[in-house]
Amino acid sequence: MSYWVVAAGAITAVIAVLVVTGWWRYAMIAAHVSPSRMTVERLGLAVTGAEDVARVNSILKSFVTGFNLSISRPDAKAWLGHARSLPMLEQPFTHEGAAMGYTLRRLFRFDPRRFEATMVRPRPEFRYLYYVGLGFWSGMRGHDVSKILRVAQDLDPLHRYLCFDGYGFTYAFFRYPKDIGALKALDGLPGYARNAAYQGVGRAFYFLYLSSPALMIEHISRLGVHAGDAAAGVGLAAVFVHPDRLDRAQDLGLELPVELRPHFHLGMCFGLKARSIIGWSRLEGEIRPLSTEVRDSVYASIRECDRVELLVRAEKGENPYYDWRSRVTEWMTRNIEFPMFGVRSVKVREPSEFPALKTAERTA
Repeated sequence: MSYWVVAAGAITAVIAVLVVTGWWRYAMIAAHVSPSRMTVERLGLAVTGAEDVARVNSILKSFVTGFNLSISRPDAKAWLGHARSLPMLEQPFTHEGAAMGYTLRRLFRFDPRRFEATMVRPRPEFRYLYYVGLGFWSGMRGHDVSKILRVAQDLDPLHRYLCFDGYGFTYAFFRYPKDIGALKALDGLPGYARNAAYQGVGRAFYFLYLSSPALMIEHISRLGVHAGDAAAGVGLAAVFVHPDRLDRAQDLGLELPVELRPHFHLGMCFGLKARSIIGWSRLEGEIRPLSTEVRDSVYASIRECDRVELLVRAEKGENPYYDWRSRVTEWMTRNIEFPMFGVRSVKVREPSEFPALKTAERTA
């Protein structure tokens, strides 16, 4: 037997072992994002104060670690074990990072049904994070509008819009600080997909300008017709990043122009809803020190958010995500004191205020 035959056999055996065990995935370490590059200091974020810097850095590290583990470990759930070892505050971001790595782990093969079957359904409490993370991947890869639309088209009719949210986040977080014209790429998205992308822009602005509310509001206001979408994103990020400091979100909301407040309010509701499905008892503990009025407004808002979601799913309208958000915004404007200060007392309506009765009177 020749040397070359032996060598070829040995190489084949090694390759077989690598394939069967999945050890070949360690080669993907070359695609890792270095955690040292993803810090407040390295990214130049307007975040000051030791506590805020530590929190944002921990979030960024959790996200990057989720991505790195998801693409480069033989065990497809290696990132999940890491996530469970983290404090509840940080866990969602590891799930989000793992979702960004989903397509790369599958060597660029994407099947929406498989994504939802293997990522979303087994852990529905993190469902929002998975769709956002998938959108991150498209943003980081520089996918054009047609590509991100194809990625999202066969996903859950409501939650697929979160892909556009993640897509918009990456443009704002990584490109906007160097080129404010970078967001023009989002304007090619059709319909409410564009609104969802600018909601992601707002979430990115919260991280970019966390310690400078005036600067944050200035950049939101520059977005014209999409300023409301960005304000909603800021409201979501404010409570999701600081669920233990609802007062900070309230203070920020009061600094916003009046016309942006209903959108910010909606963002607060969706952020609290997201935290509640991840860990209801944890959220209860976070808000327990707050006044009864504030706690009641949080619980009422989450209940309404759930109720409307069920309604729009049952109705199967053309744009259920828009319907969901717009109806909850209207309800909160009528029923919750901005920003989450309490539930408005219900005014008893006189019979003359009911249009149906007025019609009956006219036809009697």
